[in-house]
Amino acid sequence: MDGLQQCTIPQQYNIPCIGSNGAVLNLTEVNSINITQFNGEIYPAGFWLASNITSIAECTVGLCSLKYANVDYVPNTGSNFLFAVIFAFFLLTQLVFWVWRRTHSFSFAMSCGLILEILGYLARVIMKHNMFSQTPFLIQIICLTIAPVFFTAGIYLTLSRVIMHYGPQHSRLTPKTYTITFICSDFIALVLQSAGGGIADQGSLSASTRNGGVHLMVAGLSFQVLSILIFMALCAEFFWRVKKDRTAIGSGWATRDAASRHFKLFIYAFAIATFFILVRSLFRVAELAHGFSGKLANDQITFMILEGGMMILATTFLTAFPPGQFLGRDEWKNSGWGYKKNGSALSLEKPRSDTTPESERLQTVPL
Repeated sequence: MDGLQQCTIPQQYNIPCIGSNGAVLNLTEVNSINITQFNGEIYPAGFWLASNITSIAECTVGLCSLKYANVDYVPNTGSNFLFAVIFAFFLLTQLVFWVWRRTHSFSFAMSCGLILEILGYLARVIMKHNMFSQTPFLIQIICLTIAPVFFTAGIYLTLSRVIMHYGPQHSRLTPKTYTITFICSDFIALVLQSAGGGIADQGSLSASTRNGGVHLMVAGLSFQVLSILIFMALCAEFFWRVKKDRTAIGSGWATRDAASRHFKLFIYAFAIATFFILVRSLFRVAELAHGFSGKLANDQITFMILEGGMMILATTFLTAFPPGQFLGRDEWKNSGWGYKKNGSALSLEKPRSDTTPESERLQTVPL
């Protein structure tokens, strides 16, 4: 071992070196080309293994090249654990609002998404000490990929209530149609991403089949992006109609009272959250389009900003402006599914009393 230098990554593979644990690392030389052979497959220089390694399960960062690991970087424990703690705080807050405001469908969707976010980032913490194990890697991929589906479901469920608040006559579709259409699109995206993740998780399948699972996840993400874009376009049209109809009594958009301003702030918050989820989804499509070995899939900083950062920002707005705070229990409970475009008038007015909180006082919506 005298004269050997400490191994670095990348290193000159025609020179034996000493790994972090003191073991001598070397490669086999075939036809003057440094290679290593493992499990019957030959890899070019850069895929080094310690001489005493007989299985990938025995690998550690000091004994094997990260090229054998699931990602080319060692996840940062501090930042991933911090993200898990942040999402845990959001989950606790959502549970409090769930009990307080009784927005069951929205709170359930948000809670499911937040639980998946927490599991995903905890799996990334575990990855640091299990870089060569498929289990924590696939847990974080699957959980973090499908979690935003539940956040968008919560946003879609909120839209029908917002439509009833401003008046269904301004909407191209009925609240029921909006909800069913986009919840179904979320379900399709969830099935595609879950199925793709399940296929990619099967180590017994061929590499081409597992890559097919990744492509299925990309298809699910792409479908989710398309759904969000269509949703944003329809929402923009609806609020343009509401704002244009300034003569509509009780439309609430043109008024300047405090309740109206607060409600518009709630609408802007949900719009911003939707935009952050869209940015994150576009990033994941680009990331997984080149598979787990692609450049984006192995860029930790980009991942933490455009995946974790975008979802933290989106969840911040969805938590800081809960729909139950602005719509009230009764208005949330009435989803507007009974409204028909050619139907009779429907009133959402709730009897007022002196003890009714201002935030729960509802306007009469003329249809």
